[in-house]
Amino acid sequence: MNGENEIVRNVYGCAIKRCCASCEHKWIDYDGTRLCKSMNLKVQHKFKCSKWQMSAGLTKAGSAQGTVRDIFTKRTIIE
Repeated sequence: MNGENEIVRNVYGCAIKRCCASCEHKWIDYDGTRLCKSMNLKVQHKFKCSKWQMSAGLTKAGSAQGTVRDIFTKRTIIE
């Protein structure tokens, strides 16, 4: 992976930064430690590797299939 700020687009045209934070293989432990399930390593949030795969949630970003809810009341704001 080359380039500090590598950006890819999903099928809906949303820009996704290619890094561990957007990867399907990331796992965040109960104490906040970021782990790569694919490589079994502790990694930093900007870490990039050749096994990067867009997370399932980000592949759907921009598809307008969800709702926006208030963080405290959970009341639907936008459908």
